[in-house]
Amino acid sequence: MLYKNGQVVLWNFTLTEADVRVSKGRIMEIAPHGCLTDREGSTDIGGMILAPGLIDMHIHGCAGVDFSTEPDTTACLTRMSEYLHSRGVAAFAPASMTLPYAALCDLMRRYRSAAVNPLPGAAAAGIYLEGPFLSAAKCGAQEPQNILPPAIEKLRELHRESGEAIRVACVAPEAAGGLDFIAQAKTFCRVSAAHTAADYETMRRAIRAGITGATHLYNGMNGMHHREPGGAAALLESGAFCELICDGVHVHPAMVRMTHRLIGPERMCIISDAMAATGMGDGAFSLGGQPVTVKGNEARLADGTLAGSVTDVLQGFYNAMDFGIPPLDALRAATLNPARALGIDNVLGSIAVGKSARLNLLDRHFRLIRPIGAI
Repeated sequence: MLYKNGQVVLWNFTLTEADVRVSKGRIMEIAPHGCLTDREGSTDIGGMILAPGLIDMHIHGCAGVDFSTEPDTTACLTRMSEYLHSRGVAAFAPASMTLPYAALCDLMRRYRSAAVNPLPGAAAAGIYLEGPFLSAAKCGAQEPQNILPPAIEKLRELHRESGEAIRVACVAPEAAGGLDFIAQAKTFCRVSAAHTAADYETMRRAIRAGITGATHLYNGMNGMHHREPGGAAALLESGAFCELICDGVHVHPAMVRMTHRLIGPERMCIISDAMAATGMGDGAFSLGGQPVTVKGNEARLADGTLAGSVTDVLQGFYNAMDFGIPPLDALRAATLNPARALGIDNVLGSIAVGKSARLNLLDRHFRLIRPIGAI
């Protein structure tokens, strides 16, 4: 299929007038208007924008299903895949909650079995292991009784049980053994600082040990102070990918703008951190087995703690633009940057010859018209 007469978001996130040829689910050619012959049919996209599919690198559930607790993981991933595809998502990394260790092992095995078959919409890109190696002092909606000290053999076992599908493992670096855990874990997955009370110097040591990501930056961390900058400041100074939940609840729009100015367009990752209620409206739901009440765009535990998000990554992308992030930078933060953070940017995240043709057609205001290309 030849997609012609559109504007194309190139690999460097500039817009150009070009045509794109897709065949067998891959991008085959990109050329100026009129330079490619129509061999297998064409679609005139009439000046609209051809963009890469979105990547949600941190999502717990959506459309009524919870990755951590659904007994039928195949059905759960299928439901997530269908919903996310309808929202322009090309691939997602389902995120685990801090379950009891035996339950986490079972979840890893169920994912491995489910991953044998391709999904109908958005592809599963591997597991985002948010627990159990976190700080009880900053547990948020993670259950503190299930938190464990960093133990590399436990992470290796979870990785084996998943079929080596863990893409990102989270850790509170200040925990005993945390730095050694990071140094060993980075040899087989990405390591992200999460739910951590680490101070500035401890986080700097963790970054040197191998931390490459900041899990929902600012949330589940100490606040920044001019005499005690905290772990968040160290992560901002580093080369780490910085996740932001752009729902207007977890992070104030001014902080989203400030973060973008500090780290530039290449490290910001828009995530959803979405839970089962996403796409379902107000009501009573659960996150990792905990009761959650949803009202508007807020999901909270009984004690008022924020419990994930009900804003999917497409709406987060829209919100980032509304907050003042330039559209192409916001798009990069929802596509190539998370693909790089997950280590799948050789296949997804940008429009380039040889990559997957999981694309989106956007209007001139960067709003989704429809997903197009390979499913």
